[in-house]
Amino acid sequence: MEKNDKNLFKILLLLGLSALLLVSAVLEEYASNLTGYIIAFFAAVLAGCIVTAYTICTAHLIGLILFGFVIGFLTQAIGVTSDLWCYDHTFIFAAFSWSLAAVTMEGISRIIRYKLKSLTDPPLNVLMILALLGILLVALASQNQWKYAKYRPTPESWTKEQESKAQGICFINQEMPKKGSERFKSMLEPNEPFWIYYISLVGFSILMQAKVPFTELLSLILAAWIMGGISEWIGATAKLWHFRTVAPPLFLVLGCWPLEFLVIRGLATRMKGSAMIQ
Repeated sequence: MEKNDKNLFKILLLLGLSALLLVSAVLEEYASNLTGYIIAFFAAVLAGCIVTAYTICTAHLIGLILFGFVIGFLTQAIGVTSDLWCYDHTFIFAAFSWSLAAVTMEGISRIIRYKLKSLTDPPLNVLMILALLGILLVALASQNQWKYAKYRPTPESWTKEQESKAQGICFINQEMPKKGSERFKSMLEPNEPFWIYYISLVGFSILMQAKVPFTELLSLILAAWIMGGISEWIGATAKLWHFRTVAPPLFLVLGCWPLEFLVIRGLATRMKGSAMIQ
């Protein structure tokens, strides 16, 4: 454990980050979406962050916050430009939320790692990371079998609205013509930036996590699945963001979230002085 003044700094840092998240959400006109259960979930995440902050050093905490914001923003930009999800307005609040999510996932992974400490450490790290890419591919391949939400435009109409900077550019705001449904679903494919981004994350994950204990890697992945599943479901239910499918896409929760967290955590642990407090 660090000294009390260090712990106080970490708590103030997390409170300041939380304030920035809420202010950005209000400025981006999401105040009406901040329902009671969203506030409750936010409070639970913040509490988890504070508890986690007591178990890691300051540099590691700053790394999780910094790289969580960067990876979070890049992820939203890639997802929106790939037409896989959208927002009614800008999405800086989502990048701040990723900073808190990264700290929370660190805490969850430590709990899981403690429960898994009796397992042996087979050399399966690289295969485990590659399996995440496989899960992402399988989930995307099965996407057309999912139930689609009712309100969707054709890709062309959404593109025109984006180019003209019209109000309500998010595809959730329009009803998709019946004749365009099959053609629309066949075009639901990630673009080149999506693949470049996530294949790069796979490479960085292997470089940074290949030598960690297997139980540690497994705990990080499980923590990302838990946090990702809950966050995406709550956020979509509150209409903070919108997916083309009724439920949050499996590829996003099972493939994207763990890859993003593995990179965030790997970068954070490489910051100077970010050795974990035992």
